[in-house]
Amino acid sequence: MTEPMTPLQTISDWFEKQHAEIQGEISAGMALLLNFNDTDFLALDNEQQGEFLQQWLSEVELPTHAIVGRALTFRACFEFFAECRFTELWWKQSEKLFREALEETTDNPHSDVARFSPTAQRLLDDMPARKSRWIEGRQSWRELADGSLTPSALRKWITSQMRGAGNDGTG
Repeated sequence: MTEPMTPLQTISDWFEKQHAEIQGEISAGMALLLNFNDTDFLALDNEQQGEFLQQWLSEVELPTHAIVGRALTFRACFEFFAECRFTELWWKQSEKLFREALEETTDNPHSDVARFSPTAQRLLDDMPARKSRWIEGRQSWRELADGSLTPSALRKWITSQMRGAGNDGTG
């Protein structure tokens, strides 16, 4: 009989299935909210942040309470910054901001906003695909969060670990 996946493994599996661009956005969002034990996470590039986050989710031999703590931390932080991306309003507001930035650049090519013009144009061009990826991610995230990451599901997993570890609670 195989061991059930840990809550972190289910998150890691979900994360790996996301488009690389979405992984980068998730990593960047986590970088803003989490302190990874003195690691200068914000200084890493997107790919390095994604690798670091993947390692954080995949670390082996963590005690049961640390696994649950990380799972809850990931869920809370992810939902804090990502839930807005799951709404039509956020995408409309983002599109409006990018268009306004591009208009300002046209009106004043030497403005502070002008240096962000290429990025704003790229984000505007990529918006339909990004929106679609986030909407897809929303569905798979909801299934994961509402299934494996609820308090009752986490308690059930902890109980299974306690039974399997001789009731010492270390998993």
